[in-house]
Amino acid sequence: MKVSEIMTTDVMSVREDAEIEEAARLLARHRISGLPVFSREGRLVGLITELDLIAKPGKVVGDVMVRGVISVSSETSVEEVAHLLTNRKIRRVPVLDGDTLVGIVSRSDLIRQIAMRWVCHVCGEVVRNSGTAPTVCPACGSPESAFTSMMEMPGM
Repeated sequence: MKVSEIMTTDVMSVREDAEIEEAARLLARHRISGLPVFSREGRLVGLITELDLIAKPGKVVGDVMVRGVISVSSETSVEEVAHLLTNRKIRRVPVLDGDTLVGIVSRSDLIRQIAMRWVCHVCGEVVRNSGTAPTVCPACGSPESAFTSMMEMPGM
């Protein structure tokens, strides 16, 4: 499975010359814990997180953000991203197409992918852990259109 299948594509971002209060408002308003940071020229230059805002002194985002951001492409495998997040002890990575931000993939995106299941409406077969619908039901051979995605509910 590729990152493009599970990444968040509606990504909030902030410029490095923005005041830290603006970054804090974006994080709070959108209930997220980190933002990509761009230069005036539109180049990805860092990430800012809740921890950066709480722990580091500064007036603008560029003063407190993390530089040297690790990024991936939309063709990167989900397994590679999971390995990267766990081994580097990071929570998110921007997804770039060249220099263009096309998404972000976080630990919560990986958790949603694990919780996903597809149900065949013809025979009831459940297929787990796939970001895209199976092309055919492994039990009855029904086509992809027979499947509906569902998130696992607690206790299931």
